[in-house]
Amino acid sequence: METVVGYSGSYNDNAVNPTYRNVQDFAEAIRITYDKNEYKYRDLVEMFLGFHSPNSRNVVGSQYRSAIFVHTSEQRDVAMEVLREKGPAFSRLIDVENASSFYRAEEYHQKYIDKAMGRF
Repeated sequence: METVVGYSGSYNDNAVNPTYRNVQDFAEAIRITYDKNEYKYRDLVEMFLGFHSPNSRNVVGSQYRSAIFVHTSEQRDVAMEVLREKGPAFSRLIDVENASSFYRAEEYHQKYIDKAMGRF
């Protein structure tokens, strides 16, 4: 499994090349590449919800919104089902959105926790 930190989910079709200082209307996101023989999509959604604390709708800035970006209708169905199972706090506070272009974040954001803990 590989993760990359970046920006996705812009509502503006003309928005390009976001950065941390110029995030525009993108959300901070993680792109996950995984072996479908090793993990199911549902496993990834459950893993994400196991460590993610959804933001309230009062958070300022679209970059901090809580969202799951999906590429297919099957992924949408799985994400919605898992959110319903988690209960109203999750299903109300986490959006399921169609994936849009993904832009890799600056290098200092990659593996940020590992770097901060001196593990990288």
